[in-house]
Amino acid sequence: MTARVAALAPLLLASALAAGAADLEPARDAIRRHEYERAVGLLGPASDAGDHEASFLLSQLVRNGRGAPRDVNLACRLLERAAAAGHARAAGSLATMIEAGECRSSARSADEWREAARRAGYAPPSSATGQTGAAQAPSVEHLLRAARSGDLAQLRLLLDVLPVDAADEFGRTPLMLAAEAGQVAAARELVGRRAALSAVDRNGETPLLLATRAGSPELVSLLLDAGAPVDQANGSATTALMVAARAGSRELCERLLAAGAGTGVRDAGGLRAGDHAALASHLELAALLGVAARTAPGGPAPVALLHAGRTPLMVAAESGDIKVLRARIAARDALDAGDAQGTTALALASRAGRDDAVDALLAAGASVDVRDGAGWTPLGQAVQAGMTGAVLRLLRAGADPRARQADGKSLLLVAIESGNGATLAPLLQAGAEPDAADASGMTALMAAAIADDVAAINRLLAAGARPEAADRHGRSALWLAASRNAHHAVAALARRPTPDVADDEGTTALIVAAARGHLDTVNALLAAGADVRKASRSGNGALHAASAAGHAALVARLLAAGAPPDGVNARGDTPLHLAVRARCLACARSLVAAGASTSVRNADGLSAPDAARLSGEPALIALFGR
Repeated sequence: MTARVAALAPLLLASALAAGAADLEPARDAIRRHEYERAVGLLGPASDAGDHEASFLLSQLVRNGRGAPRDVNLACRLLERAAAAGHARAAGSLATMIEAGECRSSARSADEWREAARRAGYAPPSSATGQTGAAQAPSVEHLLRAARSGDLAQLRLLLDVLPVDAADEFGRTPLMLAAEAGQVAAARELVGRRAALSAVDRNGETPLLLATRAGSPELVSLLLDAGAPVDQANGSATTALMVAARAGSRELCERLLAAGAGTGVRDAGGLRAGDHAALASHLELAALLGVAARTAPGGPAPVALLHAGRTPLMVAAESGDIKVLRARIAARDALDAGDAQGTTALALASRAGRDDAVDALLAAGASVDVRDGAGWTPLGQAVQAGMTGAVLRLLRAGADPRARQADGKSLLLVAIESGNGATLAPLLQAGAEPDAADASGMTALMAAAIADDVAAINRLLAAGARPEAADRHGRSALWLAASRNAHHAVAALARRPTPDVADDEGTTALIVAAARGHLDTVNALLAAGADVRKASRSGNGALHAASAAGHAALVARLLAAGAPPDGVNARGDTPLHLAVRARCLACARSLVAAGASTSVRNADGLSAPDAARLSGEPALIALFGR
């Protein structure tokens, strides 16, 4: 180390104590709200008064032309002033900008600034590794990944310099991705930073809708308490209450109702939340939501009392009154007319399991593939209701087994999601495509894996379903099963073709199971030969994931299976770093006992003992003996 760097290092270390002396929260809040001009106005005077953090934040704004004309030279001057006065991140940023040619003159070299920053606990990338300042600059993609993975430390760092509502190409914001992935802590951080609660993606999905689809009461409550619009609908006019009702979640429905969700709101097909509950056989929930429902004598499927716009022919078809039905057919009533939802007499009879009525309507010439307003065919209605007799009759009459239903779902996917696996066999025999996927890439095999339905999995595999097929995030049936702790499904799928297929982030089934604490699933994957050394694109392996989440039993299990205790991720963290950060003493003990190094330093220049001291946890500090 040069004499000049040696002189700088104490200043940089001292700055850690002085940083944040001024109240910069109003400026940070302005950045989160995209009010960059206001942020510049707040940071300018603080920077002039000698606040080095203000100078650093202001440099990032003017460097990118946010709130003021883009001025790289000014950004360089601000960074050098802050770095010379002892701001570690400013020194690191200045080093990368010098190497990238953005800062053309400086009192110190890039290496000198970098070394001083590293000694103060911040390690910027070096050009020697081929990582230029431009390549490593905080990006929206980094922010979105941090939100989806729940990396709070990275998320907080990035939110200091990036807008909280930055979106991907699909219009998904960090809050949406955190909600979709069930990342409660990340969502809480984003809500606390005033992320937009009513933002919508290209499909009109909102954070509340995504949290409801994820089935997370904690996330739903967090968003509602923060003021998320409870009845905001997506492009199909679907509300969160409808989603919860269709899923049969009384807990979510009650939370939404308490927040003022409307039971009378209708979707694009004219259905209310109660109608969705009734159609999915959740009769008690339908009653709670204000829709009376009854069970058809011929089978278990509920028939919602939705008579708006129905003709006597439709009513007779649904009730199974064959005498009246034949009279109306003889009177030449319109066979293919639809009610207020576009549902025909044949669809009503099929959904209700009225096999005699289905036979009579088909014999009279009723069209077999007419769609209702939501995109459902009579066959789709019968499959969803589990009416096998109606399914067989419609298929014999030429109903299309490949016809997509609402939201682009295949009939096989409908069968699995509605719990009616008995209809799989006739659909497959009639020519249904085993790998047909909806708009999100979800196949019937994936749905069966999530449901831990081994019988359906085996039937689909025998019909030619490809276990390696992936959804739009690169997640296979095995990956999805592992993420839900569906360990029976994991055992059925793990050797077809390999247990180590990863998603588009490089995360394997073993890694996601370890992150979520699914011991049974981890055991099933290890029994199938899953590789404990595989790591994601961010360098995190299963042991990193278990350590970061504080799953002590899994840490011990993975170590016993041969997971490397000193694997280093993209930020230089070992599992021991992450265990200490999670304040998991049992995790850290297992790692130390397995020979984990205590001298490896991460990208912030910290060893595990350093991180323990910063945590302030006496037991963790004592573990390292200093």
